[in-house]
Amino acid sequence: MSEAQRQKDLSRRLLPFAFLWGIPIILLCSVNFLEEFLPVAPIVLIMAGTYIWMGVGCIINAMRCGRLHCYLAGPVMVLGGSLIFALGFDLIDLGLIRVMHLSYTTIALVALTFVLEWLWGTYANPAKS
Repeated sequence: MSEAQRQKDLSRRLLPFAFLWGIPIILLCSVNFLEEFLPVAPIVLIMAGTYIWMGVGCIINAMRCGRLHCYLAGPVMVLGGSLIFALGFDLIDLGLIRVMHLSYTTIALVALTFVLEWLWGTYANPAKS
């Protein structure tokens, strides 16, 4: 792993990490407590928005430093958030699949990208100057 890639990696710096992934993770976890107080629409918006927010953060980070997890997780989170939005607002019908199923599947797929990083290395390509 090159030092240039490590320096460009937003996930290794506190403020960018907190903004791009920390705040959305806290919001996503808060949904479990908010469902008693909020109608379904705002909860779906929070869930979809947080996944898309983190996915865009990963895509930006992948372009900056070449982090393998971000290359894979970014599109997964954007797709997961988009599907949560579409299913939550009845724009698509996936049969018995519910919003929470999509959320858990997105989390599982993102978690698997860390395993691939462990197997293949943290950075997917050499840093560009």
